[in-house]
Amino acid sequence: MRAALVEAGRAVELWIEREGGSSRVGDVHLGRVVLVLPDLPAALVEIGAPRLAFLSGEDAVDLAPPGKRDMGIAAWLTEGQTILVQVTRAAQGEKAVGLTARVRLAGALLSLTPTRPKIVTPRGTPPEARQAMEALLADLVARGRGAVLGKEATTAPPGAVLAEAAAAETRWQGVVRRARDAAAPALLESEATPVGRLLADAAARRPARILVDDRTAFAAARAWLAAHRPGPTPDLALASDAGDLFEHHGVAEDVAAAMRPNVALAGGGTLTIEMTAAMCVIDVDGGAAVRGRRGSAEAALAVNLAAAAEAARQIRLRNLAGAIVVDFISMAQRGDRDAVIDAFAAALTGDPASPQLLGWTRLGHVELTRRRGHAPLIEILCERCEEGGWVKSAATIALEALRHAASEARNRPARAPQLTVHPEIAAALDGIAAPARRALEAALARRLAISTEPLRPRESFDFRLG
Repeated sequence: MRAALVEAGRAVELWIEREGGSSRVGDVHLGRVVLVLPDLPAALVEIGAPRLAFLSGEDAVDLAPPGKRDMGIAAWLTEGQTILVQVTRAAQGEKAVGLTARVRLAGALLSLTPTRPKIVTPRGTPPEARQAMEALLADLVARGRGAVLGKEATTAPPGAVLAEAAAAETRWQGVVRRARDAAAPALLESEATPVGRLLADAAARRPARILVDDRTAFAAARAWLAAHRPGPTPDLALASDAGDLFEHHGVAEDVAAAMRPNVALAGGGTLTIEMTAAMCVIDVDGGAAVRGRRGSAEAALAVNLAAAAEAARQIRLRNLAGAIVVDFISMAQRGDRDAVIDAFAAALTGDPASPQLLGWTRLGHVELTRRRGHAPLIEILCERCEEGGWVKSAATIALEALRHAASEARNRPARAPQLTVHPEIAAALDGIAAPARRALEAALARRLAISTEPLRPRESFDFRLG
């Protein structure tokens, strides 16, 4: 399942979820401590994922018994101990799933913090509004609970805030009950459907309109919005006759471009984006836009300003995270550097991951950090090849072939569909992409015939209606 957030006609965020994925951000697990690492400090925890998950000492501090908070993680955790944890970061490359013991159950107006009895209001909330929220939720704090309030909570009807707090408390009691009866590792809390998981992220951006191209997904989206978004909701529309929505609205090209290392800038110049194990590096090349021109300082500034806007979009679109370094074209004038850093900061403002812009380094680079959450887009859609670089994964190609088949078969419903692919793609259609293949066959009320050609290029496929 795919979703995209489009602003001013261009995709700025993408969500892609595939069946059989590992633990998802927000899932609550009953985990079992496998190894305590006091020197880091951290612990490795089994939660049922393919690899052990990582719990840092800072994220485990809520598990410390009274009086032992300053004694280190070895005083809080022992190997074999069962603990209640929440996923904060999906597995990314060699990095394991990240965990925290500070569980938060998110809703539309607030997130319940069952282990932290404190009311946290958004930055900039007037003192009187903050005091009103603290008074409204005083009973919650008295019971040892807390809440992190969203911006809408401070202006919402008090009854709506209390109702959501009560619903979150009921969810938490269910988590506690299931934890008491379960054997570790066990999943205790998760958004029930892929549609719900995608909307939980996408709807938090408060889009004006949501388009869905599948009737079943449309019904699920309408039900989810009614249950989780009190008050005004986005305009939800079914566009089942528009074909592939990503193709129709130009998002497919944005996705394809996000898998390439080079991004052309309007007016000339190029961004080159490279992910390494330690960081992500974005290089700005002015090319012909600055070479051999008079007023090259003005030309460099113009390219850098365009690069600042596009780099911010690509960081969000590709879901880049961790340490990020941007190597802008060198500028001699301090005023030019200030203009670029200001433009970059402004372009990053809309990013919900709240990147931290650290400024210029002594080498003339710009550093920033961005919170890790979901895996980078390229890790979802691609795989590393032995020669270096990335290529589309078999699953990605298989799903592209199915979407093409669905679009073509929709126009000629009476014909028998046949798909010819590379053997690796055929294996994916029988494996990780099998649920999508079965869904297409059910929609067409016909079986999709698959044939293979070993000499066919891996990314090539041929669809025919017999």
